[in-house]
Amino acid sequence: MQQLIELMEIGAIATFAAYNLVLYRQVKKSYYLYLGLLSFSIFMRATLVDDGSMIFFTFFPDVSLEMGRKIEYFSSYMGAPLSVLFCYTLYPLPAIKRYVNGFLILCGLLLLFVLVTPYSLYYHSLTANSILVLLSYVIMYTLLIKAVKEKRVGSWYVLAGTLLCFLFVMAELSKILGIWEMEGGPNLVNSGFVIFIFFQSIALSEIFAHSFKENEELNKNLEKRVEEKTAEITRASLLRDTLIRIISHDIRGPMSNLKSVISLVQEDQVGVDQVKEFMGTIDKSVDHTIQMLDELMEWGHAASQNKRIEQEEIDLREIIESIVQNMSRHIEEKKLDVKLSGDLDAACLFDKGALKIVIRNLISNAVKFTEKGGHVNVVVNKNDRNISIEIQDNGIGIPDEMKANLFEMKKDNKRRGTDNEKSSGVGLFICKDLITQNGGDISVADNPEGKGTIFKFELKSAS
Repeated sequence: MQQLIELMEIGAIATFAAYNLVLYRQVKKSYYLYLGLLSFSIFMRATLVDDGSMIFFTFFPDVSLEMGRKIEYFSSYMGAPLSVLFCYTLYPLPAIKRYVNGFLILCGLLLLFVLVTPYSLYYHSLTANSILVLLSYVIMYTLLIKAVKEKRVGSWYVLAGTLLCFLFVMAELSKILGIWEMEGGPNLVNSGFVIFIFFQSIALSEIFAHSFKENEELNKNLEKRVEEKTAEITRASLLRDTLIRIISHDIRGPMSNLKSVISLVQEDQVGVDQVKEFMGTIDKSVDHTIQMLDELMEWGHAASQNKRIEQEEIDLREIIESIVQNMSRHIEEKKLDVKLSGDLDAACLFDKGALKIVIRNLISNAVKFTEKGGHVNVVVNKNDRNISIEIQDNGIGIPDEMKANLFEMKKDNKRRGTDNEKSSGVGLFICKDLITQNGGDISVADNPEGKGTIFKFELKSAS
């Protein structure tokens, strides 16, 4: 019965050794390698001990007893360094690395002594090996207790298995050294190691499951990042193509007109008065082109990956009044009544350059699409957390078919103002993009007075 139990233990250890070595080949985790080699060394010792089955010589009858002894001692002495390497690679602790290295050197010297000396000499090294086994447990407990305190995955199981195995190993050492008188009986190292295997199997399964979950999360994050990057690339490609089309179209017009006037002047086909008239038209076209290029360049700079949105506290009155002042010429030409009202002294949190682009675009659109003699109102409302800015006009309004894609960069969004002013078709798209980057939102609605439009966007309050 005892021999049958021993054979079952040996079979379990051999199976576990093969399993971990194959697993190491697949996943390249060094702790699988050391645990596999440790299991193999215990397996080899179990087939060679005197009070065991001695089945090694059944399969290898030509091996001398002297060589068998050497293999037995070598495999037995391998247990301590492989156990330490297993625990250290599983839960590394850099603070004791030099002690681990020193311990491994001592173990290496003892193994070398077994290899190069006869049985009559290395037989007396049992005490030295017992001391190294005790040192190995000191190192392993230092590592495992630290891992348990840090709540490392599987550390409780590794520690429990090591503690139980320690009891069996100490009992076997006591029997070998004559401290504990015991005739026959099972090989306690084998029994202790089978228990150790059981707990390590649970720990490694938990570690593997945890790694699998981490890989799943990583894959999900990678998939999300790939989708985001793909969307960014698609968007960048669309922006590039659309911007090239807009710029080439809007610049070509004024340049062609200017070229035509230059040709007429060179050929003396027009007089001074006609040249002045042409120049007035070209001047407006150039102003429009410059404005469009400024908008695109400012937005491109703000949207660049090298330029972060940097929110700061901004005085709204100063920003709005300066923008209205800069547009005074166009406002006066159309005889518009522009009023500023509400909580103008409120302070908001926004990127200053982006806010200037947004407000200038929205007021410019209100002026552009309001007929002469009309009015434009800029209303600021503040509550506990947010500030809303409304740009109201009583202009020509926005057709329903345009509202669905109003904040997208589409050719259909381009139309002329009430004084035949040109539109780039990109202003509202730029506004939407900058407001979104600053954590806000923008909306459009018909003016409840029955004519015109109201654009409203929100900002974070600075107070």
